[in-house]
Amino acid sequence: MPRPQKRGRRADADKEFRVDPTEEDEEDDEEEPVADDDDDEEALREKQREVDAKNGLDLWGDVQRDKTKSPKGPLAFLQGNNTLGAWRPGRKLPVELVKAYRKIGHPLQSCKRSRQFVATLAKICVEADVPFPMPGKGYTNRTWIAMLLAWRAPMKKGGRRRLQLERAAFLTSQLLGVSATASYKFATPKPGACKLCSAIAIKLLKIFPLADEITYRDYIKVKRVGFGFDLTLLKKKKLYRDHLELSLLFRGWVCNNCNA
Repeated sequence: MPRPQKRGRRADADKEFRVDPTEEDEEDDEEEPVADDDDDEEALREKQREVDAKNGLDLWGDVQRDKTKSPKGPLAFLQGNNTLGAWRPGRKLPVELVKAYRKIGHPLQSCKRSRQFVATLAKICVEADVPFPMPGKGYTNRTWIAMLLAWRAPMKKGGRRRLQLERAAFLTSQLLGVSATASYKFATPKPGACKLCSAIAIKLLKIFPLADEITYRDYIKVKRVGFGFDLTLLKKKKLYRDHLELSLLFRGWVCNNCNA
């Protein structure tokens, strides 16, 4: 039976969780509560593919609108040719690219493997003669991949440009998988609850100083205890490793809602 948390001690969002005390009197063989979004792995992957495809089509539409503006909008460049100029594989990455990744917290300057992931994406774009998807522009690499497939959809099968777009999409998808797998070994031990949900629940209690406790998504209850907080896990959710794309930077364990 977990010990009650000491007064004045702030709960760690990743570690300090206890089962709802009302559950302790239930029969041992009763099934534990499971979140509604705790689907099987294949269903989640299919759901993610659908989301990526929709977001890719939306991005493609935004690109077309930005191309018709005068002056052209910031997304217009995503349909065109190589945007890395004279850069070639094996050289130092362009300064503007490095700055863009540093701005989102990517460790490309301190982690050689993470920098290689970015350099590989740059190589893919140069060889396929497609614009490089700069980070921090409101879309993910997965969305960009889906946009490439929307771009190539009306083109003649087997045509040179269509094959270039398909190759860029395929290789980038594989690269994202490799970087994700490589980051897993840096994952911390799995905590009791989603890192983001825990942080949001605590932040909500701070925003409403007159509230004694707050329940977030029927998942976590956070209660004031002295100068700290006491967090109670109301039900279980499956947790997933979250990392920064194209890096070894592990960011925490999150639920499906926060990982979407």
